[in-house]
Amino acid sequence: MTTDIQGWTSETVKGVLGAALDFQEAEQSQWKLIYLKELADELKAENANSLPPIDVSLADRILLARLSLDPQADVMSDDGEKLQALASLPDDITSWDYLCLAYRRCRAEESRIKKVLGSKAPHGQAVLDELRRLLTSYMGLVLQDASIFPGTSKNGGKMTVSGLTLLPSLLKESTAASGDPYTSSSSSSSAAYQLPRKGEWATIDSVDLPLFLSELAERFQDEGLEEIIEPPLHEISRHVRNGRDAGGSAQATTQSDSANGQNSAAEAEAARGRALQEAAAAGNVQAVLAQLLAGGAPAAGGGVPGGRAAAGPSRNEGMTIEGMDWRSHLTAVVETLEVKPIAAKVPSLPEFTPASATGPSVENDSLLGPLLRLSSFIDVAPSVAQTYFSDLSQAANVNAGITTLRGTLQLVHQLHFRMFNAMVRASPESREGVLAFWSKICELNKRRGVMRVRKSEVATDGFMVNVFETALRFAEPFMDPKYTKIDRIDLEYHRRQKRFDVSDLTRLSATEQEAAKWAEEGGEFTSAPNFITESFYLTVRLASLGVNKALRTFNDKADERQRLKRRAAEIEQDRASWSTTPQAPQFEAFLKKVKADCDNINAGLVAAEVQLLEPDFSYRLLTLISFVMTWLVRVADPTHQHPQKQVSLPLPKEVPDVFRMLPEHIFEDVCETLIFLGRYKPDSLPEAVKNDLITFCTTFLSSGWYIKNPFLKAKLAEILFFFVLPYGSNQTGFLGELLNFHKLAIHHLVPAIMSFWVEAESTGSHTQFYDKFTIRSHLARVFKVIWRNPQHKERIHAQADTNKDGFIIFVNRLLNDVTFLLDDALERLSALHKQQVEMADEATYSQKSAEDRQEFEGHMRQNESHARSMLGYGNEFLETLIDFSGESGRVRDAFMQPEIVSRLAPMLDYTLDMLVGPKAQDLKLKDPKKAGFDIKHLIRQLLSVFLSLSSRPEFVQAIARDERSYRREIFEKAARLSQRYMLKSPPEIEVLLGLVGQVEKIKQMEAEEEEDLGEIPDDFCDPLMATLMTEPVILPSSKAVIDLSTIKSHLLSDATDPFNRVPLKIEDVLPATDLKAQIDAWVAERKRAKGKTATS
Repeated sequence: MTTDIQGWTSETVKGVLGAALDFQEAEQSQWKLIYLKELADELKAENANSLPPIDVSLADRILLARLSLDPQADVMSDDGEKLQALASLPDDITSWDYLCLAYRRCRAEESRIKKVLGSKAPHGQAVLDELRRLLTSYMGLVLQDASIFPGTSKNGGKMTVSGLTLLPSLLKESTAASGDPYTSSSSSSSAAYQLPRKGEWATIDSVDLPLFLSELAERFQDEGLEEIIEPPLHEISRHVRNGRDAGGSAQATTQSDSANGQNSAAEAEAARGRALQEAAAAGNVQAVLAQLLAGGAPAAGGGVPGGRAAAGPSRNEGMTIEGMDWRSHLTAVVETLEVKPIAAKVPSLPEFTPASATGPSVENDSLLGPLLRLSSFIDVAPSVAQTYFSDLSQAANVNAGITTLRGTLQLVHQLHFRMFNAMVRASPESREGVLAFWSKICELNKRRGVMRVRKSEVATDGFMVNVFETALRFAEPFMDPKYTKIDRIDLEYHRRQKRFDVSDLTRLSATEQEAAKWAEEGGEFTSAPNFITESFYLTVRLASLGVNKALRTFNDKADERQRLKRRAAEIEQDRASWSTTPQAPQFEAFLKKVKADCDNINAGLVAAEVQLLEPDFSYRLLTLISFVMTWLVRVADPTHQHPQKQVSLPLPKEVPDVFRMLPEHIFEDVCETLIFLGRYKPDSLPEAVKNDLITFCTTFLSSGWYIKNPFLKAKLAEILFFFVLPYGSNQTGFLGELLNFHKLAIHHLVPAIMSFWVEAESTGSHTQFYDKFTIRSHLARVFKVIWRNPQHKERIHAQADTNKDGFIIFVNRLLNDVTFLLDDALERLSALHKQQVEMADEATYSQKSAEDRQEFEGHMRQNESHARSMLGYGNEFLETLIDFSGESGRVRDAFMQPEIVSRLAPMLDYTLDMLVGPKAQDLKLKDPKKAGFDIKHLIRQLLSVFLSLSSRPEFVQAIARDERSYRREIFEKAARLSQRYMLKSPPEIEVLLGLVGQVEKIKQMEAEEEEDLGEIPDDFCDPLMATLMTEPVILPSSKAVIDLSTIKSHLLSDATDPFNRVPLKIEDVLPATDLKAQIDAWVAERKRAKGKTATS
């Protein structure tokens, strides 16, 4: 063991720096030590012609002297020792290579120091620390400006020392051919002195890189650190953007190579232009279009889910997650940024957030943009979808591909977070830089929030979802299950913040002018918002522009696929009509194209599912959604104390300004995310999210005035619908059970659903007539799930008791829907029957031209589809009507109100007549299932309503008064069919026949009474119904006299005076007391007269 510390120091300094002050010593080392003659002469002159002991104090001068040697210098000297020293310099070793190798030797000595020096190791470590400090300093200086020393280039001038020279070290492209320099037995071992291979830079060993970067950053923190780190980070970004092949080996990257790489885009554009000109000259229209499409796409891609790359030269996707190169590049950036001073500097680089960036260019031109594009989305990397999902018939391969890609993406996202986390934590300035970067992305891509936008105008789904995913991880710490930090979020942030523009965003319940005035009155922040506030609002905004836009794209492509499949099925169905026509090849080509398009769309959808439905991502997303739902309820709560103190419902009529002014997209994004997961992954809801979801839906359905957009409220119903649909063995879905136990839902859900059922009548859309059926279908499903719960039933009866008028309006809307839907469906079925009969007459049908047959069959399909849709809604609403009419007390009383029962009974009679009477022959179809028509089931449902209400005299009387549709024989035939097909039990059939008997008795009695009355005076007749008024009233504006039951029935559907369309409420009508007395007296007189006649 060496104990002479001075001797060890001298040998170590010489060995590490590869230099000697004695010619013979250099010669004996076989010129591994370079003789520094000029420095030796200087030291002799300073020390009485003798060399001082070599220690660390001379290291700086030795380094400077060694770096100043120029192996290319044309030395006109007769000094043999000097010439020998220059000749002994290794070939193609630049100043960087020398310093890097010296650094490696220094680190090798550090690994051996305890073994060599024992108890004197601390002294030796101090020597090595100083050597390492000097080497690091000079390496940084060389990276900043290589021209300060000779030896700036190598490989025949093709490689020049610059900031890019650090790149191979960052990417861990080691130049060591074999062996470990740290296992050497001496500092002069061959491994420690190993030179880089020809055409390669010497590199810092991967295990030493963190220390080197840390000390480099500390040394140059205030002296141009940016100049050192920007070039290699930029080059890594370029490699990822353009692909490793385009960027070249990191070892071969030089300043000139970089310039060539930057020109590659221009050269590609020129080549595309030449191709376009050639195609145009040749008259090749398809090639011209292909070139235009390729040229019009952004560098990032611009593809859409399901779309292939345009014809012609394939688009350069850059590195993708199916390769391996991205790992070393992304890891290099992460590990570099985890050096705190570097992380603090990077956000201040101009390239971090380019001032000239646009929506689509920010992901290519910003420093970290290309790294954030690594994803499975087809608009970033179509090749990923084609590689893994071009053949979806092999389920095992598809699942394996999904698993592989998800594993890769988990690593990508972890590295993304480490990258930004390092910058956020490095300094207040770097944190601000990160927030500004995310804000800039939001602002540049705000058009992703509109309904229709050209993909060339905005960033890709892959980039935006990844940025959101990263921001989401920063929000996780304050989204704890107990919401302990929810009060840290500034409710008025949007009123004052300037990070991204919200002035043109639609508000939840305020006009644009109101929002502008509110913001103007808000003034400026008195202090900077806390990080939780900033993180929350940015994450929510990125969710809207990132993942929610991706969800909409996914749904659009899924809908497009369905349209294509439906169209292809229609053409296949018509094959007999076109197969023998000249257009047959065109049809075949179209079918082939549709299949290819569907395959592409399917591949794109699965590639998107890889990321959107990845379990960890879904869980994080739902955590955010749950937090936002709770926060929205808290903002709406006048006390702003929810969830610590549960919100009290219904909410006050006066909506708080902070809620009214919220951007509508926050609410909508929550709904759309839940609807998407409800459709595609309903089992993803954690229990805590279920609770918050029910609270959220119940709150805003029960206080609908908080949301001015009726389609937003409709989405609440749709959320509940998807999560109560049967799933596997769970007949009430993943939310049904909790809906029957959730305290807030039990008290407020029923009145909320009933209120919105009525409100859905008018959505303000040009499609509102059909919109209401969809909305009510969702609500009907919720009713079905909660129907057997006694507590919910109590709320239904309470509504009938305490809100009688509102409940009657609900029943009326339900009746209106059933009436229209069944009538419309039966009409379409009858038309379809006639078309099928006509088509079955081959002799006549064959006379039609091919075009006429196609049009005819198209109309058939329309009738079939429309009937199927109407019957679906009709059956569902009829089941709801059965449930409600089967209840006792005030619930059933509502159906017996004159304005209701007078329309209910005739509707039931008419529909039963259509299904059982002579017209039933017009409903016979070749395949009724295709039209969704089950006549036996429909008869069973209708009879259920008759049976439920058969005990009520009002209902019996209403049937008896139905002169249009009621016939005894129809009911008797229905009874026989029920018995034959077991539609009803024998006791039920007896009740049905008993109902017919009651009806017949009443008909007989009323016929006799009508005969007794004779002709009714015009003044006593209802002007709309032409029947005797029993409770005449006067309408205030038109002064018309009408029966109370008639005007009530009218006002249920139209709140205006039927004679002049002036708005009217039932409370405004005036009783016609005198007229009623006259009518009563007239009726009594007619009866007395009839009685006298009978007894005379």
